Amino acid sequence: MKTREFEFKQTAEDMPTDPVELRGKRRGNERMVVLDRSAGTIEHTAFPSILGHLRAGDLLVLNDSYILSNTLAFRYGDETMDVTVYGHEPDGANIVKIDAARPPEPGTTLTSVDDDRLSCTVVEPQPDRLWKVSFEPAELLMPTLDRHGRRLDETIRLDPKSWKSKPEAYRSVYARKPGSLEIPSAGLHFSRELLDRISEKGVELAYLTLHVGATEVLAVRHISAEDVENHKVRSEYFEVGAETAAQINRALAEGRRIVAVGTTVMRTLESLMIDREPGSPVQARAGWTDLYIYPGFRFKIVDALVTNLHRPRSSHIVLTAAFAGKDLVMKSYGEILDRGGYEFDMFGDCMFIV
Repeated sequence: MKTREFEFKQTAEDMPTDPVELRGKRRGNERMVVLDRSAGTIEHTAFPSILGHLRAGDLLVLNDSYILSNTLAFRYGDETMDVTVYGHEPDGANIVKIDAARPPEPGTTLTSVDDDRLSCTVVEPQPDRLWKVSFEPAELLMPTLDRHGRRLDETIRLDPKSWKSKPEAYRSVYARKPGSLEIPSAGLHFSRELLDRISEKGVELAYLTLHVGATEVLAVRHISAEDVENHKVRSEYFEVGAETAAQINRALAEGRRIVAVGTTVMRTLESLMIDREPGSPVQARAGWTDLYIYPGFRFKIVDALVTNLHRPRSSHIVLTAAFAGKDLVMKSYGEILDRGGYEFDMFGDCMFIV
């Protein structure tokens, strides 16, 4: 399938750079487009109406990861340099950008300015002027980023004052695990009040973790290949606990819908069933996934999807087309653009696919 089939015109004005609360709006009042796959229909509504589209017995699965600062200052000799973390790797290493007058040589060890227990050893160069490095001790990286880090962004522009003073605006209300380098954004639409009403309706809530990493930060989600099948995404770390696995298995056994909130949840859930037959029980698991979902993919778990409005030629819109069908998805984007006023990307409006 040609990547050009997922092109449409979009402007920077369509992509807000701040969360809704920082733009004088209330979380959860965004616009929403509902796609019904079986009926082939498109409905333009507002996000609170999702309550009417969810059913008692549905299992709503949410990603509880939240975005961290990504940049720390390190010393090497007399020089101080910024190290920006762009991704986590399955072998325990990290992909970073090093802002230095002269890039350090492989084997060089840098020391954190904020905590001299944390070191960064340069391993080897990577594409896009990045570096593979090893932080030691590895378990100190996340708390140091959380406590002392700053945000330096190339994919999104976060206001540094708001980022420090109102971090909750950049997180879902249920976020509890630091580790993402960009925002798992579909969850931003849910207020605590709406989640309470969803639970009161009889919808069951479940949580998993996927830390958004290099796939987002390196703009790997933008597909430059001529054919979508030739695109690759990088590995991201996920955790599905025993309680969540049991909730999923009960829903599958009882024929209840499983609703994924975000492409991160979709990729995590479907990763659990790779090389397994439909109907096989889900196992609690922690690991890495580089699952890339494009048209032709066979879904084994997810029945409905909440996702944001995505950029053209992105792996996210291709995933959406794999789930809802390319023709219906691109028709809906045509209507969205014709109507005007919709906002895209992580701080924009959303879509619910049933």
